[in-house]
Amino acid sequence: MIADVQIIKENNVPVFAVIPYAQYEEMRRRLAVAENLDAKIKFPLEVAEMNALKGYSLIKAWRIYRGKTQSELAAAMGITQGAFSQIEKSARNQSETLRRVAAVLNVKPEQLTLDD
Repeated sequence: MIADVQIIKENNVPVFAVIPYAQYEEMRRRLAVAENLDAKIKFPLEVAEMNALKGYSLIKAWRIYRGKTQSELAAAMGITQGAFSQIEKSARNQSETLRRVAAVLNVKPEQLTLDD
């Protein structure tokens, strides 16, 4: 997500990171949505950072956090790696798909979306 970062240094020490305004707005939007989530739904910091700062889907962020490959999760779900890749990239998965992915990641389905 953040590709065009300019680092400003003082005395060779980074003091500011400048990003394009569109990226800043996207980060603000993601943060606002995350803050409005039900208080019972928690995300590890690493998952939140991968989602907000790198632009990873929550499914991808959780997969990486759990140390799993697409192939491993696809096998656990009884689907192909390519099919899992499509699920991971999709912004709008069906609730049954989210339940199945949540089960193999050992999370709540609500932890896989930013819907409020």
